[in-house]
Amino acid sequence: MKKKYYFILLFIILVTASLYILTGKGGMDPKVVVDAYKQEWGVTIPPPTAESPILAHELAQTGSGQWVTLYEYDKIPSMTNTEMEEVTKENQAYYQKLLNKFKEDAIDTGLKSDMKKSLQDHEPTIEVGDYAYYRAKNDGKDYFLAIQEKKQLYTYTWHE
Repeated sequence: MKKKYYFILLFIILVTASLYILTGKGGMDPKVVVDAYKQEWGVTIPPPTAESPILAHELAQTGSGQWVTLYEYDKIPSMTNTEMEEVTKENQAYYQKLLNKFKEDAIDTGLKSDMKKSLQDHEPTIEVGDYAYYRAKNDGKDYFLAIQEKKQLYTYTWHE
């Protein structure tokens, strides 16, 4: 008799969990991740409408890794209440150099060919008028770069 109740309880839990996931309540809320950027890196990013992981390369033996995420917006987000700075002719090369360094260092860690392609296929063109942010910790071993162009925001996180 007890087994029957356990199966009924298990069935109810599975149905509830399935409905929760199917209605979108069980997925990752991009705003939660964005709030984590404020806490971890000191940058406020507008809540996106969509989130797409581009690269997640973790080295389990060392605890290090590289992550690239693309956030998308329905319209161009306002960056006035963020810590991001507008890209100008004076700082455009600086941010391009940081982006190139991330890509080169990530490829040097031994990315698989599909990961390299994903990284190359999702490269923003840093132009005057875009917004960017950079912060490093642990003597530059950990760093974060965010680049906003039009309706897209790319985040690059390096952890050693």
